[in-house]
Amino acid sequence: MLPLSERRPPGARRFALSAWLCVLSLAVLAAVALAVTPTSPAVASTTATTATPPLATQVSTTPFKARENYYCTRIPAVVTSRTGALLAFAEGRTRLVATGCNDVGDNDLVLKRSLDGGATWQVLQVVVGGSDELAHGNPAPVVDAVTGRITLLYSSSDWNRDASKPSRKGYERTVHAVHSMDGGVTWSASVPQPQLKGAGWGWVSTGPGHGIQLSRGQHHGRLIVPGDHTAGGDTTAGGQLYFSDDGGLTWALGATSSAGKTGAYPAELTVAETVDGGLYVNARNSEPTRCRTNEHRLETVSTDGGGSFAAPFTPVANLDTSPVFGSLLRLHAEDKDGKPNRLLYSGASRLGPSPLEDRRELAVRSSYDEGKTWKTVGTLVSGARTGYSDLTVLPNGSIGVLYETAGNIPHGNLVFTAFTEQAMKDSETELRRPRTADTRDRAPQEPGNHAVIHGGAQLGERNGGKAMEFDGTDDYLRLVCSPTLRVEDQDFTVTAWFKHDATTGTLPIIWAYGMPGTDPLKKGRHFSVRAEPGAGVLRATVGTDIGSTEVTLPSAYGKDVWHHVVFKRQGLTISLAVDGGPAATATMPAGTSATDRNLTPAAEFNIHVGARPDFPNQPAGVAELFRGTLDDVRLFGTALTEAEAASVKAGSLEVAKDKERLRLGFSTIW
Repeated sequence: MLPLSERRPPGARRFALSAWLCVLSLAVLAAVALAVTPTSPAVASTTATTATPPLATQVSTTPFKARENYYCTRIPAVVTSRTGALLAFAEGRTRLVATGCNDVGDNDLVLKRSLDGGATWQVLQVVVGGSDELAHGNPAPVVDAVTGRITLLYSSSDWNRDASKPSRKGYERTVHAVHSMDGGVTWSASVPQPQLKGAGWGWVSTGPGHGIQLSRGQHHGRLIVPGDHTAGGDTTAGGQLYFSDDGGLTWALGATSSAGKTGAYPAELTVAETVDGGLYVNARNSEPTRCRTNEHRLETVSTDGGGSFAAPFTPVANLDTSPVFGSLLRLHAEDKDGKPNRLLYSGASRLGPSPLEDRRELAVRSSYDEGKTWKTVGTLVSGARTGYSDLTVLPNGSIGVLYETAGNIPHGNLVFTAFTEQAMKDSETELRRPRTADTRDRAPQEPGNHAVIHGGAQLGERNGGKAMEFDGTDDYLRLVCSPTLRVEDQDFTVTAWFKHDATTGTLPIIWAYGMPGTDPLKKGRHFSVRAEPGAGVLRATVGTDIGSTEVTLPSAYGKDVWHHVVFKRQGLTISLAVDGGPAATATMPAGTSATDRNLTPAAEFNIHVGARPDFPNQPAGVAELFRGTLDDVRLFGTALTEAEAASVKAGSLEVAKDKERLRLGFSTIW
């Protein structure tokens, strides 16, 4: 353990609040959704959601706050010691010119202890890194129930301090261990663990989150800590398990899985012992093109105490989430406490591909069959933006979760919340958001661009058929982040029926948004159609890297009457027409050609129906949401002729079928 005189005082790392604003500016990233194809016939419904019962918490505290001791605090891990002390670990990240709150920088491993179940926390301890400027990360603690020894595995690297060069992954990392025999009060010197890094590995990580101890079978007493790695010059990646059979004194590399980084591969693993003495492993799906998949979790098992994986990792069904670390916890085992077998999983429950925008709605979900299936009904811990989380059981049997959260981004502070199993049951709610189907004709193997329904949007009527009603408060739809929805720099047409009676505000009908790339001069790429009764116009916009072009019609078309809008791009000309009338046109600037690649596939991309893509991040009272009814929303990857647009208005389903990318008929909610 470092002498106190050699540690940097936490107070030496206080930072001005203004620096935080550069991080908050990331909040303009658009919310993105993925939706799934129904596996059974849809059942018609008129209401999308019901109110979520509040969770009754015993404790809710913030042991780590941004700017309190570090610029930000990330990567939570929490364990309960043999004597009942609660230990909350994190990365304390120092803001430097080159790093901000990045994974690689002058990062320390810090700890706070609680002796009263998280109600109060002792003074912050710097466990690793207090006397150096290395990048220490991914604290992964595990408790040996026999000796009480707490082992903390972690990863370390040097890093690039040149502000003109990248400071992200790709740097060599090594694995280390420290130990405590007094419940985390003091810690041993760090011991390198070179045997825990496979040959050819570059980036290697432990955890994040807690490890476990096996209590059954041939490997009874074995400690298990998960990790991940990259290899092959950062071309392959995967997950691994570390194990110790002597209470954490020595460690070995066990199960390893590696795959090319062009497809799905596991990272940031979390583990739980199964009642047959095996391991259930659940991992973040780190496929680089996140828009290709709805499944952001992968799973497998180990039947030999973590020595190997029994099967390749496969997608986890019915566990809606975003790309984020989540935590497993064994709550009950019938052979131990007589209660039905139950595993818990904590993680963001908002489905979507964005690691920033879609990390929201932290929930705890349950499996009663050792991870084979997961209930879509669960407990919402926080509806705010939330990132990584880790679970533990308190001495009184309550469940504790330490998780990342902040205002306009999902991390910065670490909050600890504890609640009883009964409170979880009393606040159970359906976490899978309802969908409405993309009804266009498509090949059997092609997934539909189904829409996720937010708020209380419900089915109404138009001409004896169904339509979607929006209340203007929190109702909107999000569409699959799918390559088929990208118009890029090509011709396209958007059509929709709309009806409203608003006299003020802005009412988005459809709004697509592609995120800019790494070039800070690149602007957000988008297209939108919106009624603006406050300004008395109907407005449509196309935005590219070099600017935006808009076109307007001199009416918002209110008075609660149905109207049909057609917005299209043909070459450098955009046009907007309503009810087959004369179109307003505008010319886009030269440069929006194939060399510019508007809405490029590499960027995250989403379509909102009934809202701006930054909802619900807009300030209270100024949110732009549609209030009224929409129907037959379509997107074509071509500029329709006037005759084709008229056929769409007349209800034809045969127009440009080979170019049709989306058709929301709003016939059912499922």
